[in-house]
Parts: sequence; structure tokens; C-alpha cells
Amino acid sequence: MFKSWNQVEKNKLGLMGSILINNVLYMFINTFLVAYFFKLSNYNYKIISIFYVFSFIFIPLTFFILSKRIDKRKVQVFRTGILLHTLFILLLALLKENIIKYFIPLGMLYGIVQGMFWCSGHILVNIYAGNDSKNFVSLKSMISKTLKIIFPFIFGTSIEYTSFSSVAFIVLILAFIQFLFSILIKDIPHGNHTFSLRKYMQYLKTLRSNDLKTCYQITALDGVVNYLLETVVTIIIVMTFKTNISLGFLTTVFAICSIAALFIFQRKIKDNTQILKLSSILVISSIFLLLIDINKVTVIIYNLVNSIFLVLLINSAEAKRYSIASSYERVKKEFMIEHQTLCEYAINFVRIIAYIILFITSLTNNIALFKILLVGIASCIYLYASFIIKINK
Repeated sequence: MFKSWNQVEKNKLGLMGSILINNVLYMFINTFLVAYFFKLSNYNYKIISIFYVFSFIFIPLTFFILSKRIDKRKVQVFRTGILLHTLFILLLALLKENIIKYFIPLGMLYGIVQGMFWCSGHILVNIYAGNDSKNFVSLKSMISKTLKIIFPFIFGTSIEYTSFSSVAFIVLILAFIQFLFSILIKDIPHGNHTFSLRKYMQYLKTLRSNDLKTCYQITALDGVVNYLLETVVTIIIVMTFKTNISLGFLTTVFAICSIAALFIFQRKIKDNTQILKLSSILVISSIFLLLIDINKVTVIIYNLVNSIFLVLLINSAEAKRYSIASSYERVKKEFMIEHQTLCEYAINFVRIIAYIILFITSLTNNIALFKILLVGIASCIYLYASFIIKINK
């Protein structure tokens, strides 16, 4: 089937397939594992916060350890991350309800897993799709949202009527398919690279353009906009609707809305600044609806707006992470590993702070503090959109 394809096309297919399945697995962890922790802890989100804090500490630590050694082993590290992800999910299936006892080591292990996968994954995207990163990210997002139509409903109903561990075995099959996709990828020698973050930082100081610096600000805010917000929304949905079936059904419906938005706006209108401004206004307005009252109607309106408009902001930001780096010849040839490492340091630093704040909020169990957290998230979305619009001009 693949004999007529050249290796570049195989690399893109293998990378696309691997990342798409990783997104489904991440959705399983970030949505249904969060909901599972939430229920096992009697609707206390302290454990969720601590799990993620340790995870986001170990992602940059993994990057730090691997970044000096990854240049000639990118695909090997990528596949190792996939295998570790499989073992992590198997461990969840074996532990069952006992995962509540081991949430700290599980958070550490998950950080190592994601660190290994993305330390090489981001670099491979830059190498194989750097000049075409916008189309690569747009296509990946649309297919990812299509998968989100199917799997949330499967996961939600299966957990509700069988068990969390039985669903983990379904996820194991996906992890095996992910590994098969990774076999298509072949490493491309990237020269004799000596990793030096200090040298890269000195290079950044010499640049007149602020595009790269703005890119790191966007990536840092992504830790709130694309991660903390998703966790908070999962908590709100579970608190409001109580069942995994509702969580799965709503996630599926909102995924359909996201696909439509990506097709209409990303493919037809591209980087329209007015659309990005409108998106930020609507997303922030939907958060203020939750500040008035958290009920089934406001939760559905909020998620509907975000599934259509927040996805446009996130998609634009992700594409910039790759395309801006590729537009600088020296970064492309000498500093790609440093660029992606700095991005991960930025995003995980903010993630750690964000989830510590979530933990502090959980200590009081005060709805007023929870709403203050939502105001903080809305402020981050405003800055996030502002930086994306600035970098588009």
C-alpha cells in the first residue's frame, strides 16, 4: 500500500497518525481520568490538582534530560514515549479504584510519558511539516475533533455501565495502533548538534523582531487556556450533570461544533484577525455567564461557544509554535531543539502555577473562589488572543 509513497509522505502519515491517537489517549486521561479521580475522591479536586502539578514538573525535567541527547534518536525516543504511554494505561487498568492511592507517582509517570513523546514529537513536526505547519495542524485538528465525536460517547457509556479498567483495555488497543503508525517514521540526520539553551537565549537577544518572544508568551498562556481550562470545565460538567454518560455525550456534541468551526474558519478564512477578535470576545463572555450562575444551561452555552471559537484561537497558537520557528533560518538549522525545549519550559511553568492555584481553590471548597479562578482564566484568554492577533499583523 505504501510502496508508491516517498519517505516524506510516510513520515507525515506516521507522525499524523501517532499524534492523533495520542490526542484521543490524552482526552481519555484529561477528561475521564479527571472525572474518575473526582468521583473516587467524593467530588474533591485536590487530588486532580496535585496529580497535574507533579505531571507538569516531570515534563520539563524529562525535556531537560533528553534535550542534550535527542538529536540522533528522535524517532527512538518518540516510540519509547508511545510504549511508556501503553504501560501507563495498562497500570491504570490493573490498579482500578486503587489509583486514588497512587496519584502522585502516577502524575510523575504521566509527566515522563508526555515528556518523552513531545520532546521528539514537536521537533519531528517542525522537521516534516515546518513549512506547511498551518495545514498540518488544521488537518490534525479536524481529524482529532472527528475522533472526539466517537470516543467520548464510547468511553462515557462504557465507564458508566462496565468499569473504568475495562475501558482502559480499549485504550490499550489504540496505543498499539499508535505504535504501528510510528513505525512509518524514519529519522532524518540533523547534523552534529550540540544543545545549548544559553547560546539560544543569547541569539534571541540579538533579534530585532519580537515574533519568537511573543510565541513563547502565547505558549506559556497555553498552559491556562488549553489545559487548566479543560480540567476546570470537566469538573464543572461532572458537578452539574453527575454522570459519565452526560460527559461523553456533551464532549461528542461539542466536538461536532469544533469540526464545523475549523472547516469554515480555518480552511476558508485562514488567519482573519476580525474572527480572532470575535472569538476572544465570545469566549470571555461565555465565562462571565458561569460567573452569574453555574447551571445546566450556562454550562452548555459556555461549552458550545468554546467548542466553536476557543478552538480557533488554540489552533492558531499551535500553528505559530511551528511556523514562526521555521521562518528563522538559524533556528531551523541550529536551534530547533532549543526552541521546542524553551516552549515546554514556558508552558509547564505556567501549568504548575495554574494547578497550584486550583489546589488552593479546592482547599476552601468555596464557589466564590472558584469563580475568581474563572475570572483569572478569562484574563489569560484575553492576553492569549491579544498576542495571537499581534503576531498575525
